[in-house]
Amino acid sequence: MKGFFRLTLIVFGFFILTACMYPNEKRQQLSEVPTHVARVQAQSEQYLQQNKTLPYKYTADDRKFTSRYLVDFKLLPEIPMTAYEKGGNFLYVYVGAEGKQPLVRLFDLRVNNEVEKVQLAVNHYKSKHKSLPTKEKTQTQDGYFDVDLEKLQLSDIHIPSPYFSDARLPILMDKDGRIYLDYRGDVTRLIQTAKQKPNGQEDLRPFLAKNSIFVSAFSPPMELGKQGEILFSS
Repeated sequence: MKGFFRLTLIVFGFFILTACMYPNEKRQQLSEVPTHVARVQAQSEQYLQQNKTLPYKYTADDRKFTSRYLVDFKLLPEIPMTAYEKGGNFLYVYVGAEGKQPLVRLFDLRVNNEVEKVQLAVNHYKSKHKSLPTKEKTQTQDGYFDVDLEKLQLSDIHIPSPYFSDARLPILMDKDGRIYLDYRGDVTRLIQTAKQKPNGQEDLRPFLAKNSIFVSAFSPPMELGKQGEILFSS
């Protein structure tokens, strides 16, 4: 029970930050998100205790990564209204499913929809022009490029950060034209306030999920550099 109440406090705090992400959405649905996450967490822990395994469906997807372990609501007593299975905006997923303390987190399908719009436009541009719609010829780092949304006629697309209401996520592209989102600024800000700092060996995507109710959808792997900078890793 202590874990349940602790999670409730955490997700309530982050709900305040994320409530302004999509102002046109019904607030009555968003207001239920922290309660739904906490409830699915409690049900998952009970299922794990009884069955020695999590109620999940595995989906192999290296680009999304954070939606590999989907909550299988067929094995739980109820499905929250905010879940995709009920017509909601979120996939409920597990972070740390391989460990002893898996966390229930959210994959925002509205972010997914925006990324897919850009991806389709990039695919079309690449097919037509035989090149990628990059802003500059130089790479941002380790094979990732900034996307020129004006070339795609998508300059109105802005993807808000799920971690900070005043931030937007830069859109990146690899050498094959696959779209990713850049969370390095978010990681930097969260490290400053986190009680437990990440080490230089770990992937920072789970670190983001531990400090929010959201997973870092479409993020490349990240790690701490020797000078404390956030780097993309292979």
